[in-house]
Formats: sequence, C-alpha cells, structure tokens
Amino acid sequence: MSSTRFNWFYILVAVFFVGMLAISFRYFRGSGETAVGLARSKEYKISSAQTAVVIRVAVVPGMEVKEGDLLLELSSPELEMEISKLQSRVRLLETEKEEKKKLSLAESARARAETQILVDRVGAELAGLQAEIQLNSQITGKSASPEPGTPQAVKLMALQEQQQRYREALDLELQNIAQRTALDQRILDNQIALFRHELSLLEQERATLRKLASAAGVVENVFVKAGEQADAFSPLVEIIPRHPTTVVAYLIGKKAESFPIGSPVTVISNNGQRVEVAGKVIGYGSVTQLPEILQKATAVKAFGQEVFIEIPADNSLANGEKVLIR
Repeated sequence: MSSTRFNWFYILVAVFFVGMLAISFRYFRGSGETAVGLARSKEYKISSAQTAVVIRVAVVPGMEVKEGDLLLELSSPELEMEISKLQSRVRLLETEKEEKKKLSLAESARARAETQILVDRVGAELAGLQAEIQLNSQITGKSASPEPGTPQAVKLMALQEQQQRYREALDLELQNIAQRTALDQRILDNQIALFRHELSLLEQERATLRKLASAAGVVENVFVKAGEQADAFSPLVEIIPRHPTTVVAYLIGKKAESFPIGSPVTVISNNGQRVEVAGKVIGYGSVTQLPEILQKATAVKAFGQEVFIEIPADNSLANGEKVLIR
C-alpha cells in the first residue's frame, strides 16, 4: 500500500512537470523576456473645427457604431454664405468669358465686312479701268496690256496694291483680335480656376461637418442636441473603440532594456482562446502599482514599470483584457 501511494506521488509530480513544460512551451517559447499587461483603448471625442449648428444627431449613448457610420450632421451659415458667394462669382466669370468670346467673333466679322466693302470698292474701280483698257485696245488695235510707265499701267498697279494692303490690314486686325481675346480668356480662366479651388476647399470643409465614426465602438456620450449651436473644438460625441489599440505591460523586477523601444512583441490573450496580436514597443512609463486584476491574492501589492505597446485596431482582444507579452 505504501509503495502504491509512493508511485502515485511521483506520477502526479511528473504530470505537473509536463504540464508546466507545456504551458511554458505554449506561451513563452522563443523568448526569454515576458511580462503581463492589460489591453486598453482610450475613448475619442468628435468635435468641429468651427462654430456650427447641429442639424441632426444620429446616435444615442450606448449605441454601437461601425467605422464610417454617421454620428451627426452640422451646418455653418458663414460657410454656406462663402460657398454661395464663390459659386456666384464663378457663374459670373463664366458668363463674362462666353460674352467676350461672342464679342470677339462679332468684332472679327465686322472687320471682315468693313474690309470687304473697301476691297469691293477698289475692285469696282479696277474693273472699270480694265474695261476702259480693253475698249481702247479694240479701237486702236493695240495690246490689251498697257505699256509700263503709262498712266493706265500705274493706276492699275496702284489699285491692285491697295486691294492687297486692305487684305493685309484685315489679317493684322484679326490677329490682334485673336490675341486680345486669348489673353482675356486666359485671365478669366485663371480667375475661375482660383475661385473653383477656393470653392473646392470650402466644400471639403463642409463635408467635414458630417461627422462619421473613425473606428468601430460604442457611443459613450452625446453632448449636443439638434438645433443647438456647437462651439468650435467643443466635444460633440464621445466613443469608446470596440477593440483596444494599446497594451500597457508591467515589468516586475526587470529593467526596461528587456523591451527596447521599437522592438516587436507578441501580445497573447490570457483567456484561453490563444489570440495573438503583433505589437511594437512605443515608450516607457513610470513605476506604478499594478492594477487589481494583475495583483496576486496577497496583502503585498506588486509594482512594475509601465511599457506602452501599440497594436493594430483590427484585433479580437477585449478592452481591459489581461494579456501576456513576449
């Protein structure tokens, strides 16, 4: 009987030893440095960069929201007035641009018409002279082409040169009209582009008055109601993220060099579900008393140095959950 009891004792010791090895292998393999900590997330508050009127509140305290969900809508009368002014300026400049383009076409048509009248008048005189030369040729039997240097030849050449000068003057005037119009159009285009850019910035600012949830979480507080005026930078809605983004580890009896800043770590859930999250050490805190959840059931309180670890938001850890860090 004594021998059997003795054997069972060693069997229990062996099972306990194997269990400890299994736990050590599961949670602490590959690293000689470990620590305990808490996963936590800090609530974030939604505010407006300018004084605005609350148009609609879409959430209530305790309501769960997803990333991108509408929280509330604001409106700024001053912003709407500036947007309306810029829209009117753009419309006026676009109208002026079209009017100047039409005016340029009308001015070009007028110049062509006036020049054509002059050319036709010289052309009529030139036709009369050519008819006179032809008649004299038939009477005298001489060539229809006047002799160089004669009054008829000189006049004929002068009329032809006059017609050419009218046409050249028209070309120059049309070029001046086109250049002047192009300059006016460029100036107006630049002004329109400038106002449209300002308008785009104001419209982007107006879009920010639709307040959306930046991460999944639960609405903790709503500080405003529809119809109220919200001051610039005053809190409107407070949200607690659904998943933690930070882990606070506590080094008990260890130096901070065990977890250098910037070093990668693995955060392991301590609830038995074996959730692992990759993290990075971002800083150290002070030596402080461990939270109650991390204290052992003794009268002596444990202290440790805080180590802050950043983890991605898309994790399955719970806020306030106890975790292991290695």
